[in-house]
Amino acid sequence: MQKTFLGNIAYGLLTLVDINKRHMYKKGDYMKRLLLLVTLISIVSINWRAQETTIEGNLKQTVNFYGKLITYQGKEYKVDNISINGKYKQIAMYDKPRQHPKPTLNPTTNQKEIVLKVNPKNNFITSKIDLSEIGEMHIPKPNITWVYQKEGNRRRLEYIEVTIISKNKKKTKNSYLLGRKTKVRCDEVNVAGPVEKIVPLSAINKLIIEGYSLRDNIDAKSQNNNTRMKKQKNNEE
Repeated sequence: MQKTFLGNIAYGLLTLVDINKRHMYKKGDYMKRLLLLVTLISIVSINWRAQETTIEGNLKQTVNFYGKLITYQGKEYKVDNISINGKYKQIAMYDKPRQHPKPTLNPTTNQKEIVLKVNPKNNFITSKIDLSEIGEMHIPKPNITWVYQKEGNRRRLEYIEVTIISKNKKKTKNSYLLGRKTKVRCDEVNVAGPVEKIVPLSAINKLIIEGYSLRDNIDAKSQNNNTRMKKQKNNEE
C-alpha cells in the first residue's frame, strides 16, 4: 500500500517535471508545486513508519518465554512473554574483558564506574544470545557502570555487566556487557490478568527462563496458570 501510494506521488512528480519542460511554467509556480510534492512524500513516509512501529510494538512475539523474575527491590514475579529490548533471539552482547581497570567513583554522577579505553562496539567480541539458550540471567553489580567516552566527545556509552548461565548440563557461566538502558519486558502472571512489566537491568537480581511455548498455545497456558493460582488462593483461604 505504501509503495503504491508513494509510487503515485513519484509519478506525479515526474509528470510535473515533464509538464514544466513542455509548457515552461513560471519558475515560482513550478518550485511551489515541487516543494508541495516533496513535503507530501516526507509526511506520508514518516507517518507510515510510525504506524508500522506502533503495530509491531503492540503485537506479542511469536514465541512465549516464561519463568521467574526476582528484583533487587525484594519482589518476585511469575512472568511470561519475556523479551530483552523486544527480542527473544540474536540479542547482541559484548564479551566482558578479563582485564579491565578497577571501579572508581565519578564525583559528578556519584556512581562507581569502570572507564574503558576502547569502544566495545568496535573492539570487543559480540555474542548473539537467544533466550532459548539462557537458563538464568543475573546482574551481579547493578551499581557499577562500564563507560566509554571518546576524548573530546560528550557522548558517553554506558554498559552494565550481565552474567548468563546456559541451559546446558554444565550450566556454563559467561559474563557480558549490555547497554545500561536495555529493558527487559515481560507480563506478570496475575489472577486478574497479565500486568506488563518494563524492567531496567539494574533492578534485576535474577531472571530465570523456565521454558517457552508457541503463540498458539499461549492463551491456554495463561488460562491454566490463572486457574492454578485461583485454586491455590482458595485452598489458602
